[in-house]
Amino acid sequence: MGLIVAVIIVVVLAAAFYLVRFSPWSPRAGGDRQRLRRRYGREYDRLLAQKGEDHDAVGQELAQREQDRKALEIKPLTGDERARLANAWQAAETGFVDDPGTAARSAEQLVGETLAKLGYPAGDAERQLALASVDHADALSEFRDGHELLTRSHSGAPDVDTTEQLRQAMLHFRAFFDDLTGSSRTAVGSRNPRQTDRKALV
Repeated sequence: MGLIVAVIIVVVLAAAFYLVRFSPWSPRAGGDRQRLRRRYGREYDRLLAQKGEDHDAVGQELAQREQDRKALEIKPLTGDERARLANAWQAAETGFVDDPGTAARSAEQLVGETLAKLGYPAGDAERQLALASVDHADALSEFRDGHELLTRSHSGAPDVDTTEQLRQAMLHFRAFFDDLTGSSRTAVGSRNPRQTDRKALV
């Protein structure tokens, strides 16, 4: 009889510990949720929409990203790498006047190349971006906005100003590129790409 009581007590205590520590209604869970939301911003909201408003699933996804990120060796760009990337970016912006579509696609590809140079694994663009979100969550939202605009520019819808869509996409890509390369040209994490220097794209 005493053994049965002891087992029941252990089970009850274990259940209570689980509820306090892991339940989505526990104070700890709420605190973790707020911390993650502050850290990841719009990336958190994007995942939340993808996962059917399941905060626990979002937390698990971000925890996995953070764990995978720890295994990477992220290194700063060398001076030569930074100069080469900056020149390539300038060439893309210069080419925008003659061929906006090619310029925007080149800019998007250049972001992926920059991420790879920093140490985020290439080959799977979405995984590369997911891992980069651990270090660049705010600026990543700029890239995602740019990608959406680039995709929309190919829709052929009569009410879409393709050139303007592509120009805005370039500005969003540039905000993320500047964050990755450490350029002071734009305010890092700016939610308004219109605040960037638009001389090359006007």
